[in-house]
Amino acid sequence: METNLSRRGFLTGAAAASALAAMGLAGCAPQGAAEGTKTADTGVATSWRDKPEMPADIAETLEADVVVIGAGNGGIVAATTAAQNGAKVVVLEKAAEVAAAREAVGALNSNLEPDHKEDVPTLLNHAAMTQSGDANMLLYRTWAEKSGEMIEWMKETLEPKGMLFPFEWHCPDDPHAYYPAMCYNPCIGEYNPDGPNYNSYAHVAVMADVFTQDLGGEIRFNTPARMLVQDESGKVTGVIAEGENGYVQVNAAKGVIICTGGYGANTEMLNDLCPTATQWCGLTSATTEEGDGIRMALWVGAEMEPGGGAMIWNRAILPDGFEFSDDRMGGDIFLPGSQPFLHVNINGERFMNEDQCYPMSYAAGAQQPGHFSWIVWDGNYWEDIAQFDTCGCSRLYPAPSGTAFNADVYDCEALTKEHLDSFWLEPRLQNGSLKKADTLDELADMMEFDADQKATFLATVARYNELCAAGEDVDFGKAAYRLSDVEAAPFYAARIAGALLVTTHGVITDVNSQPLRADGSVIEGLYVCGNDQGGFYPHNYPSNFTGINAGRTATFARIAAKHALGVA
Repeated sequence: METNLSRRGFLTGAAAASALAAMGLAGCAPQGAAEGTKTADTGVATSWRDKPEMPADIAETLEADVVVIGAGNGGIVAATTAAQNGAKVVVLEKAAEVAAAREAVGALNSNLEPDHKEDVPTLLNHAAMTQSGDANMLLYRTWAEKSGEMIEWMKETLEPKGMLFPFEWHCPDDPHAYYPAMCYNPCIGEYNPDGPNYNSYAHVAVMADVFTQDLGGEIRFNTPARMLVQDESGKVTGVIAEGENGYVQVNAAKGVIICTGGYGANTEMLNDLCPTATQWCGLTSATTEEGDGIRMALWVGAEMEPGGGAMIWNRAILPDGFEFSDDRMGGDIFLPGSQPFLHVNINGERFMNEDQCYPMSYAAGAQQPGHFSWIVWDGNYWEDIAQFDTCGCSRLYPAPSGTAFNADVYDCEALTKEHLDSFWLEPRLQNGSLKKADTLDELADMMEFDADQKATFLATVARYNELCAAGEDVDFGKAAYRLSDVEAAPFYAARIAGALLVTTHGVITDVNSQPLRADGSVIEGLYVCGNDQGGFYPHNYPSNFTGINAGRTATFARIAAKHALGVA
């Protein structure tokens, strides 16, 4: 098999799904109103829970051992695993191609990296803290124990096709910074430890070729799954999908595996399940993720976890005159928004320790008047970014060679000041969303402050500069190496709000990815993985666990396929 992926193809994939890097937020959500009823929070009638009638006219019937719904980071792993174990597998995908991969896959304590071992209980306790104790630690421990095998299998499967699996681990020189070593960055053909890395975002497409060309699997594109089929006992025995020529029923002798990516593109579900998490987003990356898998699972008796988690970045730059709306659009992606520069609200007040993970920074701004914040920096921004030494997909300054991806996660170019200026700053200066001035007084006018707000802003900057000079943030406790004064012209400011990637809370499952009914019983024949599966991030996303979402998605997809087939 040959895999021909052009540079343009890589860049397209990266641009389309670059958000598979950053981490989310959550809000509270009502738990399961009756069909067609009004939710307590909004009073708006919802229909997404309503189960449709079973289609009567089936144009085609197929037989398979395993049916996978969704051809993405989880679905292709599940399909390939099952096919390697001799199963006949059919994948149903509503889009016209496989989903784009992410550049980072999180796997813990793999034999591929014997020098990087993490203490699992420490990681579990940190994860529990980020979720206020609501995360399912049995699921976390299962990922921690089995993700190493997953990445070893992935490398064994894809290395003959030219895939490389470089390991990334870089941590700031800060005893309080907790960045577990877990991140692999699959590339095809070539890996440049100093960037650029155009050959990233390829492993899902390469694995799909292995599944179809080497293993004889079938992917039906433009064929959205509509309903699950159950027998009299309640066991799931197949799927009804909608093809170009009518409804298709695919019977599954061993199991159905759902991996449809959550519900980030379903406005009704967003407003019903996690309004406080997502309503102040100025941008969304969700396209086809309309909650299909979650809804189908609920219709056969599964239970949705409480919460309302979503991966939300603090990097949507807003234009003048922006108004938030249900479509969560109108802003533009702006990677520098994730740097811990000074933040002020619309009254010119500093309101937070800016050294926060993506969702916490977004949440803090969302709770301010106007539901966004101004991020402010000065002409020394490149030196400041180097000093900040941020990790994961927020990184804009190169880490020591080979210790990080060292390429922009959006266009895969090497990390340089010239790239930062030309790719991120200049276009936003030209369209007016990024403000630039020679004095702070002029910048305040461009930020549309009234006289009182302007005076407050100027006093805030002066106070912040005092803290930076002292090397101690006695106001909010930001670490000294993440303090950067605002003294050297020119000065910059931008409105920053949330950028929604995907939802992250979902169906309650056991450690085998089998969904549970409200009484705790297993729904036989069905598995739910990835962003459709609950238990990991009902409230927040641990964004210092670089690559964990792609890693746990692949791990549990592999677990599901093996369990369905009864193999170890």
